[in-house]
Amino acid sequence: MGKLPSPDVASHDAGRQKQEAPDIYTIASVDKAVRLLAQLACWPDPGAAGISELARELRLPKNQIFRLLKTLERHHLVRQEPETSRYRLGPGLLFLAHGARERMSLVRAAAPVLDELALATGESIHLVERHGLEAVVVDLRESLQPVRLTARLGGRYPLHAGASPQAILAFLPPAWQERVLSQLPGYPCYTPRTVMDPGELRGILARVRERGYAVSDEDVDPGARAVGAAIFDPAGLPRGAVSIAGPAFRLPMSVIERYGALVRRAAADISVRMGALPPGTRPSLPGQPGRRIHGPSRSSEVERPVHEQNRRESV
Repeated sequence: MGKLPSPDVASHDAGRQKQEAPDIYTIASVDKAVRLLAQLACWPDPGAAGISELARELRLPKNQIFRLLKTLERHHLVRQEPETSRYRLGPGLLFLAHGARERMSLVRAAAPVLDELALATGESIHLVERHGLEAVVVDLRESLQPVRLTARLGGRYPLHAGASPQAILAFLPPAWQERVLSQLPGYPCYTPRTVMDPGELRGILARVRERGYAVSDEDVDPGARAVGAAIFDPAGLPRGAVSIAGPAFRLPMSVIERYGALVRRAAADISVRMGALPPGTRPSLPGQPGRRIHGPSRSSEVERPVHEQNRRESV
């Protein structure tokens, strides 16, 4: 399948950092090093960048880029290609990422459930965690099918579109939902099927609460579908979501309904492992009546499409 345009999460985050006002506690050199790593993380294939290119993208002097690279190289966070003298991310980042993931209780609690869901469906399974009013991909199981949906670990998404994000949004307190709805004009309209009308989105969220899972029907990625359900913390708030995602031709609505039941049970299982009440009545949220947890669920795609030859990335 052809490559579709998609917002690059890493470059978006790097750009956002540039625009933020300087903090009195920020160390400028560390800030520049982090921006440099983020720039390398989103560099086009083959992923190696030269000093002049990095200096131009980050708007920093070449001598600063050189010193930053040499410092990061000393700690194996970047490495220089001997043939081209260009730089790419280094293996030290894998060590740091592994340490971070191992200490994330959601990832540990969900791991066996993700394995079971991937085995049962043969599709891509995505785990997202809620950070404020964003969904962040924290773990995944990629399908072995030749045509599949992929997601990038660390990808961040607003809550208005996609199965996992909408599964989270549907169970947030009303005031939080209204904050998202009021900001809809500023959120990305990924495809012609992305819902950008607050009234229409309210109706979708009501249906999510009624059936216990959200459906992404080509609203993030043309030709892709996903079904996801919210994971709750002990206080009854959505901690994250889990989803099953795949190409639309393999996920007709009849299959989506069957996978919806699977993802509800999966999400409920993970919720219990996180210390939430077992499936049944859970505490009321401010402004909302007590609801029932609909079995373990899995959220949908969390990354915008970055299609390769026959791989599609979505949430």
